[in-house]
Amino acid sequence: MLKKVWNDPVWSSVVATAIVAVAVGIGSYFLNWWPAIGHGLVTTWALLGETTLVPRWLLLLLMLSSLPALLLVVVGLWYWFSGRNNKIPGRTWKSYTTDDFFGLRWRWSYATGGHPLDLTSFCPHCDFQVYAENISSFRIVDHIDFRCESCGRRLGEFEESYGSLENKVIRFIQQKLRNNTWMDRGAT
Repeated sequence: MLKKVWNDPVWSSVVATAIVAVAVGIGSYFLNWWPAIGHGLVTTWALLGETTLVPRWLLLLLMLSSLPALLLVVVGLWYWFSGRNNKIPGRTWKSYTTDDFFGLRWRWSYATGGHPLDLTSFCPHCDFQVYAENISSFRIVDHIDFRCESCGRRLGEFEESYGSLENKVIRFIQQKLRNNTWMDRGAT
């Protein structure tokens, strides 16, 4: 049961908060902070009971108007400490311009609307630009092959047209961008 609770994101946060609260309480006891904390609470309670020159409705309005700013600070701190800011500075989805698909390294740029264009294939071993060669015995049947002229490796054979393969690569790029898995591949 403890393993199930610990793996649940909500309950693991509750358990971790309770552990931190107990540790802070014990630490406060040994550092003798409890008298200062108690004095602060008594002073705050007394201040709330005091009369002021400012109407209480105005104080309440000021406190309520400060809540959005406080919420913004809390969300900012949560974002900072949750690790969502651990992306490499300057690394956006537009920096994702190379990846390996179907045994080939592909490079591209983006159009203004974010659509991948200028798709180019390279040998994943020696980084030499490679081209598709039609090896079909029949004109109406598409069958392409990629061979590297630099290192001599055979990189892949596909029973489809180059346009069809290029279309698949573009869809895989778009899938990685949508699923935010493009960061798994070293962008250049």
